[in-house]
Amino acid sequence: MRSYEIAFLFKEGENFDDLKSRVKEYLTKAKGEFAGDSELGLRELAYPIHRNRETFHKGYYYFLKANLNQNHIPDIERLFKFDESIIRYMILVE
Repeated sequence: MRSYEIAFLFKEGENFDDLKSRVKEYLTKAKGEFAGDSELGLRELAYPIHRNRETFHKGYYYFLKANLNQNHIPDIERLFKFDESIIRYMILVE
């Protein structure tokens, strides 16, 4: 297993505690281990992001540390792509 940091940008106006628990649930579905998290909170974006006919000017930044097998990365990415509350995400190797 490798250590990863996953950065998220959530939609403004969502219940962020529910989103964080949902992302942790996705992690367990992909057979990953939660190793910690941090958040920057709601921030103004540098430029508007257009996704699914919506325009976003603010977003909630959330960072998650996890231990994952690299073979399960496509599984977890698929879960993130189908979640409409996640505007953007990025998976980085620590």
